[in-house]
Amino acid sequence: MVAATLVPSARCSLVTLVALVASVLLACEPERPPTAKDDRPVSEAADSAAPAPLYDPATTSAVLTFAGERGAFQDTSKPDSIAENARGLVRVTLLDGPAPPPGKVWVGNFKGADASGKVQLTTVARDDFEELALGQGLSSQVELPEGLEPPAQVANAHGDVIVYKTAWCGVCKKLEGYLGRKGVVYTAKDIEKDPSAAAELQAKASAKGMRTGSVPVIDVRGELLVGFDRARLEALL
Repeated sequence: MVAATLVPSARCSLVTLVALVASVLLACEPERPPTAKDDRPVSEAADSAAPAPLYDPATTSAVLTFAGERGAFQDTSKPDSIAENARGLVRVTLLDGPAPPPGKVWVGNFKGADASGKVQLTTVARDDFEELALGQGLSSQVELPEGLEPPAQVANAHGDVIVYKTAWCGVCKKLEGYLGRKGVVYTAKDIEKDPSAAAELQAKASAKGMRTGSVPVIDVRGELLVGFDRARLEALL
């Protein structure tokens, strides 16, 4: 009799235990993979959500960078010091505000400032700003946000420019890309593939007492420039 009463009791305990374990397992939700939003770094999510700041001369501490004379940038903290022809595209480096997304800079059109001098900022790629602000070509591949006005190009399209180069020269490729974006008409001569071009360059350099151990060499209407010096090239053009 004792054994008969113990067996059902043991079975009940086992059933109860199994039911309890099953209920716990069913109560747990399966793990789900993180969404694309969860995968993003916190800083990246913040950058994409953060609105572009407003520049207020009364309260904003910033360095204002604009295209100055002779193809060089100038910095100021006073909007009134920005050259008139460069006011349409000014970089604003905030000293106490949010940083722009990686690879970009805050810029604003100070020609469009309101009565109190406030300017709504936006972002452009850092390389695009440096290229456009100095008037170094308006590439068709560069799209500025609406409202920005880069300075007019410094150099006009013209001929009488010869580039002495080689096929392997990376600086030569950059120079030719620059001249193409500027719309400058030029003639390219490869001094390795064309012996007459090498002799021509040597004769020009000898006449001026120059040594030409590197490329590119640019002949701008008789003036020779060794290397790609943008500021000096702008002056020669």
